[in-house]
Amino acid sequence: MCNSSTTPLSHLAAAITPEKSVGSARRRLWDLSSHCHCPVIGVCLSPGALRKVLTKFLDSRSTLNDYEAHTGAVSACISRNPVSNALQRELDQRHALIIRQFRNLKSAEELEHHWNESLHSGDIAGAFWAGLTHGHCNPALEEQMCRDIHMLQHQAGAEMRDTRNRFALLRKENAALSEELQRAQDKARRMQTEKAEKLEWLETALMRTRADCIAKDTVIASLQAELEELRQSVPDLPSRLQLREQNARLQDRIALLERQNGLFRAAGASIPAATAPLRPLSQSEGRASAPTGAMPVPHPVPADTARVSFEHKMVLCVGGRDGNIAAYRRLIEHVGGQFAHHDGGRQDNLKQLDNSLAAADLVICQTGCISHNAYWRVKEHCKRTGTRCMFVENPSLSSLSKGIEALSALPEPGMQEN
Repeated sequence: MCNSSTTPLSHLAAAITPEKSVGSARRRLWDLSSHCHCPVIGVCLSPGALRKVLTKFLDSRSTLNDYEAHTGAVSACISRNPVSNALQRELDQRHALIIRQFRNLKSAEELEHHWNESLHSGDIAGAFWAGLTHGHCNPALEEQMCRDIHMLQHQAGAEMRDTRNRFALLRKENAALSEELQRAQDKARRMQTEKAEKLEWLETALMRTRADCIAKDTVIASLQAELEELRQSVPDLPSRLQLREQNARLQDRIALLERQNGLFRAAGASIPAATAPLRPLSQSEGRASAPTGAMPVPHPVPADTARVSFEHKMVLCVGGRDGNIAAYRRLIEHVGGQFAHHDGGRQDNLKQLDNSLAAADLVICQTGCISHNAYWRVKEHCKRTGTRCMFVENPSLSSLSKGIEALSALPEPGMQEN
């Protein structure tokens, strides 16, 4: 029970003259037992609604807290007065729907059954007010309803404590999660900033690279255009370059021949005046009158070589030493043949070798001074065409003379190795 001796409304309730209750099917607030007023005011009215009702009966300068408002209202419910009448109207208006539902109940048993259903359903405030004020609510049912409300208040208090404890735990967890979220957001912002900086750097590098590529493409296009102009202005430039290389090689050979010619002239000056100077001889002249020692060459020529008939024959010498080419030529021309030479692929193009082989009547291949490709080309051509061929390993002038002698002794076209 609430103690109402110190509430500001206690003197107001005591000063009001009690009115007689008019008979009705429903009981009024002041008709209830005194121990019912406290749970009715505490359960059926919210603190805000109660304060709104009581402010009409107080001085504007007076202030009440929740406890004072509750105890004052309980004290005023003992009898019928303006405060209790206002509370009665407020309770009836708030729970009018439940009151109409309970109005159809005809006995205390039905009222108790509906009260128990309300306890299980959770709609307690309206059912408590409608049940207590129902005309069939006897003292036993009133006592039972007050006990149920009392226990519900204890349960509500325990649940409130649990709720507050859970709320405190949730607040701590929320604070921890908030800190963790803040750290994650800070990390995400840092990573985003780093990614943005790296992306900006990559975009800058990409722009520089594209600019460099564009500049290089421009230079390449300019050089290609310039090259194309040069090619158009000099259409035979590749052949000229090739001719220039061949000219350089010929100049070297000419210089070598000039040196050898100087040696030959010096050697000829030391021969007695009766000895005739060297001149090209025909085959008959060579057989009749050319002595062995009359030819001013540094290497001896065998006597029987002069008897070989090479008249009007194209003799191709493949390979050999560059310093002996002039001596090879003189030896072939001395016996009446026409001399042609190919270095065997060292400097001369191998495609020229095929043309030279096609024009040759006799082939002397010096195998020690040519490439493998040139060797097999010579061998395959001579075998296919039947051209006389002699393979000589030593590139000396004496070996060439022996090759010429052996070549003249072949009875039929074919190949012979020495």
